[in-house]
Amino acid sequence: MLALVAIFALTIISSGQENIQPDLQGHSWDVFIRRAAGDPETTEIIFVDLLTGASRSVSAHGEGHTLTNSGVMYVDQADGGIKLAKADGIIRDHPFITSARRDEQIDWVLSADRERIAWTTARSTDDDQLVTSVHVAGMASADIRELLVYGPRPGIRLLPVAFGFDEMELLMEVRADGAGEMAPYRRSSGLFALNFAGAQVATRALPGEQSCFCAVGFGTDIMLRLAPNPETMSNDVRVHRISDGSMQVIPAVSRGNYTEAGNLLVSPDDGLAVYALSQISNHGGPEMTIRTVLVLVDLQNLRQRILGSPMPALIKPVSWTEDQNAVIFTTDEARASWKLDLATGQATMVAEAVYLGMLTEG
Repeated sequence: MLALVAIFALTIISSGQENIQPDLQGHSWDVFIRRAAGDPETTEIIFVDLLTGASRSVSAHGEGHTLTNSGVMYVDQADGGIKLAKADGIIRDHPFITSARRDEQIDWVLSADRERIAWTTARSTDDDQLVTSVHVAGMASADIRELLVYGPRPGIRLLPVAFGFDEMELLMEVRADGAGEMAPYRRSSGLFALNFAGAQVATRALPGEQSCFCAVGFGTDIMLRLAPNPETMSNDVRVHRISDGSMQVIPAVSRGNYTEAGNLLVSPDDGLAVYALSQISNHGGPEMTIRTVLVLVDLQNLRQRILGSPMPALIKPVSWTEDQNAVIFTTDEARASWKLDLATGQATMVAEAVYLGMLTEG
């Protein structure tokens, strides 16, 4: 497996992705995760040194693995604490995000350059309501700022979903506990923005229909909603410009009874997007079957088309590569990564692990 991971790391360098040769920057690693064979509760975090090809694996019992500019942060399943696994193989407590005894949930999101982090902490009160505090900080300086305290509300908390295009605005979701838990792909509603550019924090509603319980994706200055279209039994793509509120609709692409859609990934230049479209039979039952294709959305010419052949799993696109001519994706088993060529629709397995991105020593 580690040999395959090393080959994948070299493939990424040569493919024209944003990665550059390690001798032109600092010490760099490609970072992967995979569930340990025979122990689904354990995740292996793998650091592949781009200079030497050496690999180091760290075992962790956690979830929510996120690549930062210093390592991989995650929630430890044993004590609920926020941990940071680094390329030296040592797991540390996160330097400034901590959990207390009554913490119910900690959720976070990073800026595109991974220089800022926003997180929410939802705590339970004595009468079983939730109070959510919202914070933002620089990853290096840890200049923590509290933006908002929300609640108490019964079973409702706030979640950060993305930074705005100027990174002085935080896009948020109001979420009820248990909402959409049975859906194969995550859906959102009740979206709003917190602007913290000034001394006072201001809130505003995001464009579009707030009651649409839809799969949502964010680019630099766009928000996409996969809105169900009852006539085609599929999903229109609603393209909302966050800065000015303008909206365009890309008509649905239909593929029989493929009706479940989600896991939107927008390209860095806001020109393309890709999402998973699934056919699911006997959902949640012992004889459940899944067939999934990826759909490419051309956000400039306002059209979408199906890519490649169906796969028997839920799919999650994770990154763009080869100058946005290919997409790296994984499946719900989270045991391997594939590369999908957008021109041919050909999918090729490239590593027996899930690619998180490149870590560079600053």
